Amino acid sequence: MIDSRQLRILIADDERPARYAMRKALENAEYEIVEAENGQAAVEMLQDDSFDLVFLDLSMPVLDGRGTLERLGPLAQSTEIIVVTADDSVTSAVDCIRLGAADYITKPYEVEQLRAIARRAAKRVSLEHRLHHLQSQLDEKRAFGALVGVSQPMRDLFFQMQRAARAPIDILIRGETGTGKELIAREIHRLSHRADGPFVAVNTAAIAESLAESELFGHVRGAFTGADTDRKGVFEQADGGTLFLDEIGDMPPPAQIKILRALQERTIQPVGSTKSIKVDVRVVTATHQDLEQAIIDHGFRQDLYYRIKGVELHVPPLRRRREDIILLANFFLERSASNLPASPQFDTRAVDQMLAYAWPGNVRELEHAISAAAAMTTDGVIHAGDLPMCRTMNEASTDAFADLVDLPLTEAKAKLVEAFEEHAISRALKMHGGNVSAAARLLGVHRQSLQQKISQLGIRVERS
Repeated sequence: MIDSRQLRILIADDERPARYAMRKALENAEYEIVEAENGQAAVEMLQDDSFDLVFLDLSMPVLDGRGTLERLGPLAQSTEIIVVTADDSVTSAVDCIRLGAADYITKPYEVEQLRAIARRAAKRVSLEHRLHHLQSQLDEKRAFGALVGVSQPMRDLFFQMQRAARAPIDILIRGETGTGKELIAREIHRLSHRADGPFVAVNTAAIAESLAESELFGHVRGAFTGADTDRKGVFEQADGGTLFLDEIGDMPPPAQIKILRALQERTIQPVGSTKSIKVDVRVVTATHQDLEQAIIDHGFRQDLYYRIKGVELHVPPLRRRREDIILLANFFLERSASNLPASPQFDTRAVDQMLAYAWPGNVRELEHAISAAAAMTTDGVIHAGDLPMCRTMNEASTDAFADLVDLPLTEAKAKLVEAFEEHAISRALKMHGGNVSAAARLLGVHRQSLQQKISQLGIRVERS
């Protein structure tokens, strides 16, 4: 259980009635609200204490909002400052944001607008608090090297890895593309009694049929045209250590036949040689394919399947371990920042988008997205629009609006609402593996109402 804390809000305004009205609008048991009667008092409070959210009036005596922003400087790095002004000119707004304000609102403002800003800030603080807690947990569990994760699916996987690494048996790692199967194989090797031996990785799907035997078992000089020297194959290279055969489900059938005997007997015969060589190697295989279906379709040998299926490890896709998304994002950001003049940070909207996205390319897609965003940021902050998948979604949204502009407003609105409902419900169902009750809790609706909407919109519920 992670303890939450109150959102700390500072209201800086020289007019007492204005401060009172804002306080009443924001009153909430989860908020701690403090008042400052001018900019100078606000600066002194921020020097002595920390606040998550500041509403700063632009026009004040002693020290106005602009002067306050100039004085705050680095003090406001972890504080979201909202300028409150009667001047709604673009120049004034841009000037304030340049000095460090996150946004501005104009008087008279809507009460709901204030509350929405506070809710957004509370969500940001909660995420930061949770991330700090998870990071401390992660620092305590560095037994798995470069593997990052504190979610229950990853805890289960780590436990299985630890047991499998010590057992003298071959391992099959199953998981979607981009989930980090090779990294897991390397950690298994590191945790095993073979850690001092070599770790050799080969993508079996990329082996050309004509070179499969030579790649796997090696060859002797003169075995074929171009074989000018003896060459060790991957089995012999991995002798005393671990051989990782990646994408074995995509291995060409002729190569499957050749590898079967080597796995059964741990004996190889280099191309052109009459001698057999014993190899002491632990074999770890990995695939994203449905091997059972591949056997039915005659694309994978059943005898090879039973040979490689010693211990099975299933790597969860990123969408099933959402607790790890921001941890991973920060891990990749720190790594990317080592090549940048300053270390960027994520804004709240970027965090929201990363948590909402399905990540079909899994950890690999997340890594590439963070690297690209870090390289392209210009203000030290990674915004939602800097993330590649957000730009794609925005383009898709623009196309969707283009289909609605010629419709009557009422009809266009109905279609837009229906499209949003379908997207939100489908996303909630996918996040919870087709569990309608869990999806209803996420969306804040009754299960029966959600069931009716699913039927009404023709949404297919896929359980996993």
